[in-house]
Formats: sequence, structure tokens, C-alpha cells
Amino acid sequence: MTDAKTHDKLQLMTEKEILAKIEAYMSKHNLRQWELAKRLGIPEATLNRWLRRKTSISNAYLVILKKEGVI
Repeated sequence: MTDAKTHDKLQLMTEKEILAKIEAYMSKHNLRQWELAKRLGIPEATLNRWLRRKTSISNAYLVILKKEGVI
């Protein structure tokens, strides 16, 4: 769980900014989608849908991304 300040900061980031950070993280660490999904403990299909802008990232997943240092 995140504290209120962290949660507010996550809410201020746009979906576009979050996706850019995910893509930058993948590039920096030379990760494929399946590798990042495995690291995060999320379904690869979920990550794929985010990156293709098919679905929005839920607050629960934002917390995971923040905890793992992706965003």
C-alpha cells in the first residue's frame, strides 16, 4: 500500500506519461514485454493491452509499478 502523498503523485501522472515510463524502463533494462510482466507478477496480456492503449492501468497496478521502480 502507498501513502497518500505517493498515491496523489501517481494520480497526477497522465496515462501517456506512465506508458512512456514503462517503455523507457523496458528499453533501459533491455526487457521484452513477457519479461517485465513476469518481474511484476502480472499477466503479459495485461501489459500488452496497456502498451497498445487498449485498457487503462488500474490503481492496484499503478501501486505495483511504483513499488517495483518502473514509474
